[in-house]
Amino acid sequence: MTINDLEKNKFENNGMEGRFENHTENIVEKEKIVEELEKIDTVRKILKDKYPPYGVLGNFIDHLASTEKVFISAAGIKKFGGDKIMDIFIDSETIIMSKETGIAKSVFAHIKEEFSRTQKTIGEIKNITKLLIEKYPESAGFITDIEDYLILLLEVSKELSQFGIDAEREKVVHAMMLKIAENDNAEMEELEKIYQEFKDELEKIGN
Repeated sequence: MTINDLEKNKFENNGMEGRFENHTENIVEKEKIVEELEKIDTVRKILKDKYPPYGVLGNFIDHLASTEKVFISAAGIKKFGGDKIMDIFIDSETIIMSKETGIAKSVFAHIKEEFSRTQKTIGEIKNITKLLIEKYPESAGFITDIEDYLILLLEVSKELSQFGIDAEREKVVHAMMLKIAENDNAEMEELEKIYQEFKDELEKIGN
């Protein structure tokens, strides 16, 4: 074996090691995203135990948690691409909903499968949403929520290169609070208080 052959083998082995290291790093990073989504659901439960779990405040907490997941996932999309991260996001949402509702797990499994197949464009997401609502009208609320979050996820992942993630998150959450409060200052203060508690609890878990 010539020196050139030895150098070539050394180069190829180093390349394989580098690819293996990158693959391992990617797995670890994706596991971190899953852990972050689980932390968000832990905070969701803490706040829903503190505030009425149903009605306006309960819905706000759910939307707040899911919106936070969108931004965690969007950051992952910029690094790993959309398909796998969107699957992780959908899986996280369906796990929560299957626990909180009396709807059969098989229904959520099929909804997850269909959304996972078609998440490339807003048009595809809207088309599958329509088909799923026709098939599972009892899960229409959950299906339209997933539709909204996937569209937001697509939009946010495209805009993150132009805007900071914290500023964009604040903009989206503030718009959500304005919509819920409907010019009621007292309601707005309550929502802002819950949002601050949400952030504080996340920080506690993160430390």
